[in-house]
Amino acid sequence: MPSDASKQIGAAPERERWGSRIGLILAAAGNAIGIGNLLRFPGQAAANGGGAFMIPYVVSLLLFGLPMMWVAWTMGRFGGRHGHGTTPGIFDKMWRNPAAKYFGVVGVALPLAFVLYYAYIEAWCLGYAWFSLNGTLESAPGAKVDLALFFGEFLGNATTHNYFPGPTTALVLVVVTLSLNAIVLYRGVARGIEVLAKIAIPLLFIFCIVLAVRVCTLGTIKGNVLDGLNFIWTPQFGRLGDWNVWMAAAGQIFFTLSIGFGSLECYASYLRDRDDVTLTGLSTASTNEFVEVIFGSMIAIPAAAVFFGAGQIENIAAGGTFNIGMVSMPEILRSIPGIQIFGTLWFLLLFFAAFTSSVAVAQPVMAFLQDETRLKRPVAAVILMLFWFLGTLPVLYFYKYGVLDEFDFWAGTIGLVVFALIEVLIFNFAFGIDRGWKEMHRGAQVQVPRFFRFVIRYVTPPALLFIFGGWFYQAIQNNTLVPRPSLLYNVVERANYPGDFVSGTRPEWSEEEATRMRAQADAVFARIQEAVELSGRDLRGRADLRFLEDGTVQVLDLRVDHALQDALDSQALELYLSGVGYRYEVVDDGGRTESAAATIMIEALNRAPYIWLTRLLMVVFGVAFLVAIHAIWKERSAEGGVA
Repeated sequence: MPSDASKQIGAAPERERWGSRIGLILAAAGNAIGIGNLLRFPGQAAANGGGAFMIPYVVSLLLFGLPMMWVAWTMGRFGGRHGHGTTPGIFDKMWRNPAAKYFGVVGVALPLAFVLYYAYIEAWCLGYAWFSLNGTLESAPGAKVDLALFFGEFLGNATTHNYFPGPTTALVLVVVTLSLNAIVLYRGVARGIEVLAKIAIPLLFIFCIVLAVRVCTLGTIKGNVLDGLNFIWTPQFGRLGDWNVWMAAAGQIFFTLSIGFGSLECYASYLRDRDDVTLTGLSTASTNEFVEVIFGSMIAIPAAAVFFGAGQIENIAAGGTFNIGMVSMPEILRSIPGIQIFGTLWFLLLFFAAFTSSVAVAQPVMAFLQDETRLKRPVAAVILMLFWFLGTLPVLYFYKYGVLDEFDFWAGTIGLVVFALIEVLIFNFAFGIDRGWKEMHRGAQVQVPRFFRFVIRYVTPPALLFIFGGWFYQAIQNNTLVPRPSLLYNVVERANYPGDFVSGTRPEWSEEEATRMRAQADAVFARIQEAVELSGRDLRGRADLRFLEDGTVQVLDLRVDHALQDALDSQALELYLSGVGYRYEVVDDGGRTESAAATIMIEALNRAPYIWLTRLLMVVFGVAFLVAIHAIWKERSAEGGVA
């Protein structure tokens, strides 16, 4: 017989439950394991002190990684007991204050903003799996595929169309990716997310093992696997005094454990009242750390050491997460027999890691629509997918203006710390640490060391506040908060050139010369930015270049928008290209570099309108959820229902 509470007007229907313990653990692992484990971690470790990076990494894990994991699981199970799977309802039950539910908005708006761009990255991985399988990434004789330009044109982040006529391919992949997410979310927790995890996570481990074994058997080309491992794990203890290293470690822990996304709380809400959360949280963190530290270290960076040499690893790592995965790894994989096998495995590995994470982060929005607005699952899935698709379109079409990076900064960096700080403060002071500690150990299969009670109460909150301040300070120092114009330039008819068009510090430059050349380029770039800001629009141009055998570049002809003419003439363009080390490299058997003539298309992009539009969109998400929550609670109060 249904209880009296379930008969009340506005009461929530019976909530879903996980089908099995192993399904829960695999789903929770899928939530945490993402592309950050396999790409972001090795890049961060390599760029921030190698083995020394693990010291702030472990400290961060202990100070807020594990504590916040347990707090999130505890709060989620408590909320599920009262029919709430998202933080507006959870906070309202834990803190009897009218404002509590409004603080919980962050835990719903943030996941929605995150999945808008994360699904696009997920679509890249699926697309590249197909490109590997059908041989698109391989180079035919006399027609080398420029992987960096291929990736840029795929994203619309280029001035040319050598490989893609437009964004159609990316759009189709987004539709396919969102359709797969929709199917899983429509099927629900046990028949959707849990089934996906039981398939994807074992496959993910198998792919990791196969690729790690293949990397370890590559032998020696320009380096070997040990060079890569030494680069990652040789501790540079002098870097420990650099607070940027500590910020990078803290950010990696947040991202890798899915802290602050609201997904852990949502997953925990589908537990039964006495289901364990301490061992589940520990198992989730342990599985994630195993994949990250072991497999994250064994694939991308060691492979780069073999093919490019240990001396190039730092430059590769500095190129960022996406360049490691979508440019460097394909370059490596197409250099060995079987790219159609190993390349496809690599990108399917990234896709499955992203897929399990995207459904996890989208689930809080689904839960909000089901638990709070009382929508049926099919209707909730349709509404979510509609907003998801429409919200992803700006990320896709305006990628080159920095929209994805802007979403990532606010939703994938700053927002995570803000939400975690709100959550731990409510757990400690509104709900009460004594009550919270007792709730955490309800049905517990392992006892959390009492040391962590002290950490949760006195260490985690100030640590989170410090991280928030540190990241915000970095944003101000790096001028991230003020959108400035950017510059793109690419070679037309790229297939006509067998060599490589590259930028970067030239090997023969001294440190002083490199600094001088960079300053020279920066001065020209600053004038370009001023011209774009004065015009308030994108400015374009076309230049015919001659690349000489000594590595220098000459501008033979330059045609630019009239608003750009005062800032960029032929001499200024030569200074800029020389300053960034732009050159054409083809080394023959005699060790000589050929000269070449080429045409580049130039775009100076006015990013400000798109960045402010992105910020406005995120504000709209928050306001919309605030209004919805106010209306829902008001209606329930009027009807006498249980909020």
